[in-house]
Amino acid sequence: MRQQRFVALVLLVASACASTDASAFVGDVRVALKHVDAGKQLSRPELIRRAMRRSKARAAALSAARSRGVFRFPPGKSDQQAPGGTPVRPSGDLEYVVDLAIGTPPQRISALLDTGSDLIWTQCAPCATCLAQPDPLFVPAKSTSYEPMHCAGPLCSDIAHHGCQRPPDTCTYRYNYGDGTTTMGVYATERFTFTSSSTSGDDVLTTVPLGFGCGSVNVGSLNNASGIVGFGRNPLSLVSQLSIRRFSYCLTPYASGRKSTLLFGSFANTLYGDDDALVQTTPLLQSPQNPTFYYVHLTGLTVGTRRLRIPESAFALRQDGTGGVIVDSGTALTLLPGAVLAEVVRVFRTQLRLPFANGSADDGVCFVVPTAAWWRRAAGTSSSSSSSQVAVPRMVLHFQGGADLDLPRRNYVLDDHRRGRLCLLLADSGDDGSTIGNLVQQDMRVLYDLEAETLSFAPAQC
Repeated sequence: MRQQRFVALVLLVASACASTDASAFVGDVRVALKHVDAGKQLSRPELIRRAMRRSKARAAALSAARSRGVFRFPPGKSDQQAPGGTPVRPSGDLEYVVDLAIGTPPQRISALLDTGSDLIWTQCAPCATCLAQPDPLFVPAKSTSYEPMHCAGPLCSDIAHHGCQRPPDTCTYRYNYGDGTTTMGVYATERFTFTSSSTSGDDVLTTVPLGFGCGSVNVGSLNNASGIVGFGRNPLSLVSQLSIRRFSYCLTPYASGRKSTLLFGSFANTLYGDDDALVQTTPLLQSPQNPTFYYVHLTGLTVGTRRLRIPESAFALRQDGTGGVIVDSGTALTLLPGAVLAEVVRVFRTQLRLPFANGSADDGVCFVVPTAAWWRRAAGTSSSSSSSQVAVPRMVLHFQGGADLDLPRRNYVLDDHRRGRLCLLLADSGDDGSTIGNLVQQDMRVLYDLEAETLSFAPAQC
């Protein structure tokens, strides 16, 4: 009965919106996000180590994207013929999942949220090659609102590698991610339904038409989701298709058990109000070579009480698309150029006065912490209740416009008591670019204002 009511309400909303252009979207959407490892009964160190491994693939892909850029192919050329090879986007192995529905009547799917790519896509039946996913495959033949896009369709030409299937005049696509994940299929339009939670606790359904990739040949990694929803800045993304001027998320710590939230539409318009003194705001930047990404201008770092002697040029976005600082929901760790990371680690080690821990490269930058027995001796007691948490220097990220992100300890430090280690949640970006990862952003309300071209953030209990 509940499913029947859900379908009836979606059909009612869809029929009311049938003649509405997606670009006129002014709805209110507040949806829950869940972490990809939610429900696996893993400890915080285990969750973060898994995220570290995903961050390595993400870092390599972001580096490739910065160095090669995303471009459109000249007419008549394939990706093998085009200079620079296949356009690269970040990894398909992402961190947060949103539940939604596609079609009329709606078919439920789960999709990874990605602020570092643009295409909206899901795996479709019949599927020649598909990845494991938690939901049944989307079946276009069962939807009355599914419509393949014509080759001259408004979004077909925005896909870097698109083609035309004749007959019957159908837009086809191929989209590649830097970790090797690839999706190929038909580009189509369909009704997407988001279930929002209202203040009264009732579900509110919002249905909008969107262009999306219906993938029948998919390889690589989807982290047990059904597809990806791109929130980047190019025309294919959900943000661009709906002309969303503001969106926001609030990411919960991995081990908290609480779901994160994503807001767009008018819900994001009055997020902070006019008098919240805790809100920090900095300009958003954009690169013509990599227009998908959300860049900010990082001016420096403080560790402890000391502003590090790192020139602003170490974080500069250059005219050729290299360098720069990306804000990314899909990367766990914060990634810094090798020389910058080395200086940050040096200052931390000087202030911590702890030796480096031996371990694999997957462990990141870790220090050996004193044993419980050492703490008991230092405290002059035999009690096992003495605190064994090492005092760690504060870490502050400084942005253009005077915005300072003073990080809570858990956003940049992993206390791994079982292994006797303290690890910094930082890694080498592999090039001269930087990425602000999602661990740094946890328990922060982050607002992307594409009208004012600003990024705002404030502490929050997400």
